Amino acid sequence: MADKPKSFEEFFYVKTKSICSIEIVSNYVEKHNGEYMPYKGFMLCPECQKAELTFVHKSSIRRAHLKKIPSSNHLGGCSYNYDYASKKLIKKYVDSLTYDQVQDRLKAIINRLCSTERKKSISPNDNGAKASSNQNPFLISDIIKEPTNLKALRRKRIAGWIDESDGTDLHVFYGRVKLSVEEKTGINKDEEKYSYYLLTLKTQNKNGEWKYRTSIYRGGVKDGVDEAKVYQIADIGNLNFTYKWWRIDLINRNAILYQESI
Repeated sequence: MADKPKSFEEFFYVKTKSICSIEIVSNYVEKHNGEYMPYKGFMLCPECQKAELTFVHKSSIRRAHLKKIPSSNHLGGCSYNYDYASKKLIKKYVDSLTYDQVQDRLKAIINRLCSTERKKSISPNDNGAKASSNQNPFLISDIIKEPTNLKALRRKRIAGWIDESDGTDLHVFYGRVKLSVEEKTGINKDEEKYSYYLLTLKTQNKNGEWKYRTSIYRGGVKDGVDEAKVYQIADIGNLNFTYKWWRIDLINRNAILYQESI
């Protein structure tokens, strides 16, 4: 089980029975002298919808975030109960899966995180670690040390606040996006030209405008996307800050799934 407290970007809002982002609370706090009474006591873990969360104000050294109240507990199968998996473990685990297995897990993640009407994702009845690992797409077996031990995948909204303080740990990046493909040309070691592709992601700002957010290196894969459509996307990768604007590098070419948003 997890020893370090985890932070949350989203919460289950009891009053509306919906998943909300921390920006809603942060904006309210800024307009009401630090108070957030409409939300206090009504914010629960976005996954198990059991553990109560509290708002932590931003400071000069940290961004605003949500954390679990110490006296409150997650349901037994909730991934927030578990330590995060290391880069080495996630890489080894994902590489051990077939293409279809990776896609099935990403589809389950999209269903959990991107649905417009997310329901409870963990049953109130704790069926034990084995059942939870099969049902929860954010839990993976520690195939390096002890397969019966479970580790959790980090997650991050593509539309959320992202900067270098987030580091380069592997995450599940997810959200609603508009996609386009950009073709680039490079020179290999033999001084020959070659083409590669970037998948460009736009997210919606608070004014409802779709703005450039990031890109994903796709190598020789040219994705067939409709620039006019909205997609739900999930991928496993890390942030890359070596470019002018941060980019997402996939753990492998199979670790991405996008589907038309309904």
